[in-house]
Formats: sequence, C-alpha cells, structure tokens
Amino acid sequence: MTKPSSRQQLIDYSLRKLGFPVLEINVDDDQIDDLVDDALQYFQERHFDGTIQMFMKYKVTEEDIKRGRAREGRTDNVGIVTTTATATIDGGTTSFSWTETSNYLQVPPSVIGVTKVMHFDGTNTATNNMFSVKYQLFLNDIYYWGTTEILTYAMTKTYLEDIEFALTTQKQIRFNQRQDRLYLDIDWGSQSLDTFIIIDCFRALDPEEYTQVYNDPFVKRYFVALMKKQWGMNLIKFRGTKLPGGIELNGREIYDDGVREIEELRSRMMMDYETPPLDFIGWWIMALNPHFLQGSRGEQRLVQSLINEHLKIYGVEVTFIPRKFVNQSTIIEEVTASKFDDNFLIEAYVENYDGYAGAGDVLTKFGMSLRDEVTLTISKERFEEFIAPFMDADDDIELSSRPREGDLVFFPLGQRLFEIKFVEHEEPFYQLGSNYVYKLKCELFEYEDEVIDTSIEAIDTQVEDVGYIASLQLIGIGRTATATAAVASGGIREIFLNNDGSGFTGTPTVAITTSPTGNSGDNATAVAFTTSRANVTSIEKILMTNAGAGYTTTPLITISGGGGTGAAATCSLNNSNSSVIRFVVTDEGVGYGTAPTITVSNPQLGIASQKAIGIASIGIDPSTGFNEVKSIFVQNGGTNYNASPTVTISSPETISGIGTYQFNEVIQGMRSGTQARVKSWDADTGILEVGNVGIGTTTTGFFAGEDIKGLTSGALFSVANFDDDTNDKYNEGDIFESEADLLIDFSESNPFGSF
Repeated sequence: MTKPSSRQQLIDYSLRKLGFPVLEINVDDDQIDDLVDDALQYFQERHFDGTIQMFMKYKVTEEDIKRGRAREGRTDNVGIVTTTATATIDGGTTSFSWTETSNYLQVPPSVIGVTKVMHFDGTNTATNNMFSVKYQLFLNDIYYWGTTEILTYAMTKTYLEDIEFALTTQKQIRFNQRQDRLYLDIDWGSQSLDTFIIIDCFRALDPEEYTQVYNDPFVKRYFVALMKKQWGMNLIKFRGTKLPGGIELNGREIYDDGVREIEELRSRMMMDYETPPLDFIGWWIMALNPHFLQGSRGEQRLVQSLINEHLKIYGVEVTFIPRKFVNQSTIIEEVTASKFDDNFLIEAYVENYDGYAGAGDVLTKFGMSLRDEVTLTISKERFEEFIAPFMDADDDIELSSRPREGDLVFFPLGQRLFEIKFVEHEEPFYQLGSNYVYKLKCELFEYEDEVIDTSIEAIDTQVEDVGYIASLQLIGIGRTATATAAVASGGIREIFLNNDGSGFTGTPTVAITTSPTGNSGDNATAVAFTTSRANVTSIEKILMTNAGAGYTTTPLITISGGGGTGAAATCSLNNSNSSVIRFVVTDEGVGYGTAPTITVSNPQLGIASQKAIGIASIGIDPSTGFNEVKSIFVQNGGTNYNASPTVTISSPETISGIGTYQFNEVIQGMRSGTQARVKSWDADTGILEVGNVGIGTTTTGFFAGEDIKGLTSGALFSVANFDDDTNDKYNEGDIFESEADLLIDFSESNPFGSF
C-alpha cells in the first residue's frame, strides 16, 4: 500500500517508514491524530497544491442590504451592534456606547484567502455605458485594427484602464480567516436587490473528498518527520536509562533527526511549493500576514506541555491551601477571620537556587524574627484544570480561577508554611500570544488565629500550640440538687380524699383554712392531681405542699374550680408529734431526665415515729435548656422530729459528660452563647483548650457552671472554671516582666531603696 488514499493509510505508511512493526514506535494514538492534522493544515495553508483558486457567486438579499446600511434612528436598523465601555474619570464612572454595523458576509470555513471582489454595486463605471470613452473606443475597434499599430492600441488601452482606476476606486474589503467573515466597507444603500457578488478566493482542499492529498509526496515526508520528532521527544526524558543488555534509549538522536528533516522540508516549501502571499491577499496586504500564524493554538499548546513536563521533572510537589472567609465586615470588606481546610497538590519550580530569599533571620527587640521568602512557579493550565473546578463549587472562596494573595503554600522540603503575597501572571509576557505560568511570591506565614484544618498532620500541628489559646476545666453536665426540711407541730399530717368528683376539665384548687397563729407562713397548702377513668376526669390524690403549723382543730378543706363537681376531702391533724411541714430547695441541680428520689432521715424520737415522705417536681431552666428540681411536695410529714431532718436528693442519670470534642470544631456555651474553636481536649484531666474565643458573637468568655456543647461532635460537659489568660507567649508580657523583675522589682513602692 504505497499510495495512501485515507487518513489511516497515511498513518500506516508513516509507521512503516519509521520501522514498524520491527521497531516499537513510542507515539500515542492521540498524538498521531494531532500530527496528521498539523501536517494537513501546513500543506493547505502553504502548498500551492493544497488550495484551489475559484470564484464564488453570492446573490445579495434584502436582509444583507438592511444589515449593511443600518443606521441608528431608522426603523430598519437591524444590523446595529452596540458595545458599552466604562471608565473612571474625575472620580466618577463614565459610560461610552459604540455602535457598529454588521456589514459582512459569512463565507465557508474552507476559504483561507480572498483576492478580490467584483461587481460590488450596479453603479456605472467609466466603461460600461455608451457615453464613455472606452465604449466608443471598443465600438471602433475594427477601425483601430486597420489604421493603428497594435503597440499604439495596447498603450491606449492601458492609459484608459489607469483613468478608470482613478475614477472608480476599489472598494475596501477585509477578510479574516479565523472569523470566516468577508467585510464589505461599501455604500450598501446603492446596492440592488438580487444582484450578484463574485468573490475571487482560495479554498483549502478537503482530503476526504480529494483523497490524492494523502498521497502527496510533501505530505508523506512532512508527516513522517513530525512523527520522528514526536517519537524522539517522548524518549528524551528517559535519556541515560539502561535497558537489559546495557542498551540506552537514543531519544535525542531521533528528535534531532526529526527537527532537521522538518527544517529541510519547510525550507523546500518556501523555495519550491509555497504560493506567494501577495497572490492570496491582493494589493491590500495587512501588516501581519494572516497565513503566517502569530502564535497558533498548536504552538501555545506545545509550549504549555513543555512547561508542564519541565515542572514535573525539576519541580517540587507543594500543597496549595486556598483561603476561605469565616467572618468578613460588610462595611469596608475587611476579613476578620479566615480558615484553611482544603488542600491540593501541585508541582512547582523553586526559583531560589541558593536558599530562601528575603531578610532571613532578623534579631529584633522582640526576639528572633524569621523573614524567609520563596518564589514558586506553577503551571497555569494545571491550576485551572485540576484545582480551580473544585474551588469553584465552594461559596466561601472568591476569584477561584487563579491563586490569590492570602492563600497558603506548604513547602515540604523545609516543612514550612508560606503565604502568597503577590501573584504574577504575565511573566514571561505573552509568549506566542499567551501566558502559561503563575509566579507566586511568598513569605513565611505568620499565624494570627486563623483556622487551619487541612487533615495533613505536618501542616495542622504547626499551629496547634500557637495563637490565643484559653483553657476550660470541664466536669460532667449533671449536678445533684440539695434541699432542707422545716419541722413544726400542730400541722396537717395527711389529707384524705372522701369523694374524687367528676367532670373536671382543669386542675381544681385546694383551699385550707388559715392557721390560728395569724402567720401566713404557717398556713397549710396542698395541690390536687387529676386522672381520667372511662373518659371521666376526677381527682386522683391531694398532696401537701406545706403541712402548716399552729392548728389546734381540724381545718376545713374546700375543693373548687376545674369545671368538676362532687369532690370532697378531710384531713388528720398532728397536734402532738412534730412533723415536716415544708421542703426548701437550696440547689436546683442540673441534668435530671426524670424526677429524683427524695430521702428524709429518720425521726430522732423513738421507734414509733413515722418517717416523712417527699415527692420532687422537675422542670426546664430556660437559660440552660436542662431539667432541674423545681420543688418538693410533702406527701407525709412524718412524726416525732425534734430537729430538721437530713434531706437527700438522688443524683441525675448523667453525671460524667457526653462525647469527645473534635479538633477545630466550634463549641458554644449554652448560657453565654460564646463560641470558640477546639485546639485540644484531654478527657482524663477534663482540660479543653480553645482558640478564636468569641467568634461570631460579641461575648468573649464562658460562665462557670454553664454547659459547653460541641456543634459537630455533640459532646456536652459543664464548665468548672474558665481561664481566659491566654498562653500566647508573644502576646503576653509575662516573659518580659519576669526578666525585668530580676533586675528591678517594681512591685515595691520604692525599688531603688528607702529614702
């Protein structure tokens, strides 16, 4: 198959020329397809057999005339395109509106050059009417042939053509191959409907239609040379690699042979095969020849690929950490808090070949300061393809299309964290019309209470013990309640329910006649509890809340309200034996899920005495959100207490705290509302170290006794004490003070001695 007539046959031919199948040709299929396209494009744009000169005819439509002659203010200004530009002038924003017409024809993409356009309009020229000199001359051609020499006749015609050119100047035309647009800068108002425009142009041959293109000697030789160059380029990086038997890959030699053959073929193209550029674009040639690519996409892609490969070979893999905004002022757009919780690996070239740049280690009045700097170069393409898409989806990240000032870079060789201070994106300056790298000018990162949680231990541990760190001593969230009992004689011992009544819709009121002592504190009180039986609500029991004192006769008990009727009760009076008349809660406790058990100590006066019984009532404290003991009812006051008994309240179910705090999670005080971020948590000692105290709130401290909840982990403990004296050695003056006290003790009234 020596005469390829298809794309695949050309590829097979070239592989055989390079030694396949005897040798393995180390070129990828996608690379081969690209090289075929490059060879055909070069052939079509430069070789005289790659194009064909032809005349294209186009009929002018009414829509073309309207678009071409469009003027603002007309009703048919369909071709007007408006562009707005803004500028800042004298401190204010000024807008500029520009209009342009759509005075172009869209030509087929196969057209690569336009020579001339004929018959723009229907207006008369110097030669196409019967009153012109040239018309009269041609009318009498027979006479001229008989009386005039041919030389004189030719000179006369040339003179007349010069006159015609001066009187009927060529209309301005513009053609751009990348737009496929033919601009006609003419008076479209003078054009006639359905007239024809003839375009003298060059069209590229389609190899799929004209298959002989694949068999062109130049195409075959040029494609083989491109393949050889690519093969060598793929092998260069393995130069020096020894194969079994001591064989070394000779990628450089293959690459150099390919480059040399390509240069020879391109030189041959210029000398023998190339169509002169003036034949393509006529007398209106532009400053830049459009057929010599000024930085083609292929060339730009090649440079970018070479840079990417260079960075992978000679670069260092660094960790890029984008900055996110935790808190940002809405007035002056000042970022008050930042976090870094994402990480992306990318290769970077270190331009500092002899160590870190910058001032280095500087001795200041505050101690040793490290001011190292480093300049890193990363691939623009790699960043935009492998990092920017992931950052785009995060609402906390702005301007994600490129690295930003304020982002961090972790340099693994020195285990150092750098902050990007400036991003240079125009160096080198538009090589072949594009930029390929970002230069990151970085300084050693100075921690200022930012949130760093990248899940990379080597990074996170660097800031674990620095910053404004406060300590919380935590205990379990449950706290046992306490109570005391009041003892008196002449109190009500027990209330008996004689009739439970019926039809109650609410809780009735139990009223007891007042104590004869006249002291309101000696008045007995009680509460009723209702229940429902067979859809009838009645009183279940009556409990004493205060047994009272000073009663010598049985008081009257009245049950009223609640919507029911028929209920009645009586009581027994304890005139002789002292009993418990009330319980007083001295500490409500915290963390009760159910009502605790109330235990009262035994009476002090003998075996026949009766022990008092109390029932606790719990409720939610709105300030904490947890249950506590609200009150204790006297169910039975007991007998023979000559002193206040001991009241014991059972502990809440949860006394040890819940869960484990996580590093960098946000915690919140349930009463103060103060928030902070966890630095470390020691469950054995109950020490919780936090930073960023007060984030998102106006409060800057925690209350003793309040519960601390982890908003991520759900951990819950209570604060025993809060130490807001941060351990930031650079912020506190303790070190300076202690060192100064060794010289002069300013705690004395007169440190220099007595007067």
